[in-house]
Amino acid sequence: MVRMKKSVLQESIMEEDNPLYVIDALLAWHYGNVAYYISLGLLGFIALFGLIIREDILRAQWGFIALTIALLPALAECLTPVIFPWPMKFLITLSLILHIAGGIFGFYFTFYPLYDKIGHLISSMAIAFVFFVMIMVLSGMTGKNVSRTMVAIGIFVPVILFALAWEYAELNIDAIAGSTYYVDAYDSFFDMVFNIIGASYFVLNIHAYMKKESLNSLYRKFIRWKN
Repeated sequence: MVRMKKSVLQESIMEEDNPLYVIDALLAWHYGNVAYYISLGLLGFIALFGLIIREDILRAQWGFIALTIALLPALAECLTPVIFPWPMKFLITLSLILHIAGGIFGFYFTFYPLYDKIGHLISSMAIAFVFFVMIMVLSGMTGKNVSRTMVAIGIFVPVILFALAWEYAELNIDAIAGSTYYVDAYDSFFDMVFNIIGASYFVLNIHAYMKKESLNSLYRKFIRWKN
């Protein structure tokens, strides 16, 4: 009985030292790339629907541009031996789906402001993931192990700058194309609030993750190479 209790205690200690993170399960999911390719197909369908059914040439055009952006990771994988983490690729495509579908199907207006804020939340997390992967790749290529604080800053600051640039771009896009993406300063303020929430959530999780593993270790876990 004493030995059994000791064994249970040891297992409990091991679990505390090596907590299971959601991202571990996501990275290990065998159908992750399938989910990414399905999301690409959905984005392409939305763009075609806007062009053929809705005859909304302007928004359909942005839909095909979004599809091109979503395809960039897959293209990079074809041209290089690198395989990027599927959650990053899926989040990028999902954020673009929300944006394009919001315009073509009118979800931005029907479910305003909730739909728009969810879009900003997902987009900020997707961009944060991109910057995290960039930092890991640079660290892996140079062999330098960046501190947790520098990783957090290297993710959070560019995401916020990107979000601010997007708010400014919305105003210019409306002026040029006659669209209605920009609402008012109040709406833009809450857009930034949700951008900060999304970026902060991602950064805090990565910061906690790096307490048990170095950046170089995460690089070997997140970034795979073709044989």
